[in-house]
Amino acid sequence: MQVDREEFLRYLGWKGQETDDTVSEKLDRAAERALELSRPRSVVRRFGLDGMRLEGTDFFFEGEDIRKHLSGCGAVFLLAATLGAQPERELMRLSEKSACEALLFDTACSCAVECYCDEICEDLQRDCPTALTARFSCGYGDFPLGAQREICRLLRTDTQIGLCCDESLLLTPRKSVTAVVGITARPAPANAREGRGCGKKSHSQCGGCGKTDCAFRREPRGKESDR
Repeated sequence: MQVDREEFLRYLGWKGQETDDTVSEKLDRAAERALELSRPRSVVRRFGLDGMRLEGTDFFFEGEDIRKHLSGCGAVFLLAATLGAQPERELMRLSEKSACEALLFDTACSCAVECYCDEICEDLQRDCPTALTARFSCGYGDFPLGAQREICRLLRTDTQIGLCCDESLLLTPRKSVTAVVGITARPAPANAREGRGCGKKSHSQCGGCGKTDCAFRREPRGKESDR
């Protein structure tokens, strides 16, 4: 798990501006602290698909975007991951001390949990004989955030990794992710990293989401280089 500098800057709204040594030092310090305090844990479970229903459950995937994303998939992995409670405690401490430090630390943690999820998906792909889709989280496009609670229930995240979904459908600890990964019938890529994350050869999470006005939307590498 790491905090990718390019992703870190993108989350902060950088658009290609140069960063001086002072800014770089602050970014490095926030990233190091985020990784130091993280206690990553995850739970993954495979389910067959009967239409858009998870086999053996009463849970149906709702939303046109997730239906398109899982088109041609006969099974899925449900995934939940968290960095644990310590980053959240540190964020509360920093919020009382410095808004800037709190922002950088919060952003570094967001990058870290995304990287952790990428690594989980890479491991899943290495062990899977067919290609997996990019992960798709509740709240992407029209996939309802309410599905997050069901994913937590099915994975028993409260007892497995200490992750809960509250009445407002928010995850606790905050630096956590739930997602769906489709299992296709296509041959697995030769490189297990191929297709993971944005800017790779296959479509990404952002590419599968219809919310084109999202502030955090990632563009293909080629478009970024033309700016």
